[in-house]
This record gives sequence, structure tokens and C-alpha cells, in this order.
Amino acid sequence: MSTDTSTTPHQDTAGIRLDVERYLLLFRLIGCDTLTKIAAETGLTVRQVRRVRNGGVIGEVFMARSVAALRRNADKLAEYGHAEPTLDDLFTVTTTQSAV
Repeated sequence: MSTDTSTTPHQDTAGIRLDVERYLLLFRLIGCDTLTKIAAETGLTVRQVRRVRNGGVIGEVFMARSVAALRRNADKLAEYGHAEPTLDDLFTVTTTQSAV
């Protein structure tokens, strides 16, 4: 049995990516045309919204609050022909294989 602890198994890395264009479009349709308005509608800070928009780490609170805010305004979205959004409509799980 090897006792070498300096090697670790290679693991794939995973992340979540925001569809920024769709996100901003849906929020514009409900009257949130600035990051400040998006933050107010979602209960997040402008810094959190800006960070995610620029490719930062996306947490479950950001995801949940964003979808909840859009669902609260489903009637406005329906006026423009958009269905009530789901997590899959706005977020994509990405994976990167580790080098061996």
C-alpha cells in the first residue's frame, strides 16, 4: 500500500454560467434596466449582480432570488411572449476536465 500523500486524484471542475444576455433582457422587460433596479428587485446588492454578470461565482441565493423575482413578474413577461423562467433558462452547468 502506498503512503505517498503528495498525489491527489484528478477531478473535473464544475461551475455555473449565467446566460447574461437573456438575464438582462428578462429584467429589462419587467422594468429593471439598471443593475441597481435588478438588485432592488432581487434583494441582492449591486456588487453581487455586477460580479455575476462579469463572470464571477454564482451561488444558490443569487440563482433563487433571480428566478423568484422574474416569476413574481410573470404577467409582465407573458405580455412579451416569454414563459415563466426556470433555473435552466438562465443558468448552465459547465465542466472542465482536469489534466492527467
